[in-house]
Amino acid sequence: MATERSPSRTLASTAAAAVLETRLGWVCVVAQSGRVIATSLPAPTQAEAVSACPPTCGRENTHKTLAALLHDLRQYFRGEPIDLSQHPVDLSAQPSFTRRALLAACKIPYGQVRTYAWLARAAGRPGAARAAGQAMSRNPVPLLIPCHRVIGTGGKLTGFGGGLALKRALLELEGIVFPSHPEARPRIRPGGSKSPARRRSRTPAHPAVSVTRPQAVDKESA
Repeated sequence: MATERSPSRTLASTAAAAVLETRLGWVCVVAQSGRVIATSLPAPTQAEAVSACPPTCGRENTHKTLAALLHDLRQYFRGEPIDLSQHPVDLSAQPSFTRRALLAACKIPYGQVRTYAWLARAAGRPGAARAAGQAMSRNPVPLLIPCHRVIGTGGKLTGFGGGLALKRALLELEGIVFPSHPEARPRIRPGGSKSPARRRSRTPAHPAVSVTRPQAVDKESA
């Protein structure tokens, strides 16, 4: 599952980034010191995906981190039950409760949803559903930490930085079925909650871009 680093005051000045085109849009990923520090939600254009992540500068040998993540993202957006939370992330810049809420969100299985009230309890603050929602809005690594799997009471889709249409699309990708009635609870389609696949030990080589703005484009073949 996603892990955090020991808190540090500043991030190093170097990082590596890459972009990937998926069925739902462009995704940018940024890694540093073997950990993922930022990901974007799928965006309509490459430029929008890049702008959603912090700028990178310099060079760092993080190509293995990015190659493994890009491989898993390709599989995920093809509908494979991939456990993206296994990739190590850096949450050192987040406040204590936000870190706990983000790590708790990693426990939500692929193809399932939980409420903000559940998340608050799992993070050690029962009754703090609003604070749990605010913690999800600060998620620096969406998709890896599945904040899209957190929904409102009664199954309502609420509060998502990429918009509710994208939140629904991600959940439907994982097998969640949304009835046409707006007040109906989403349900899990048969096969939609099968156990996520672990990342294969051997991943294809993939060049990571280590410049201020990612130049290489990894275009997914749907």
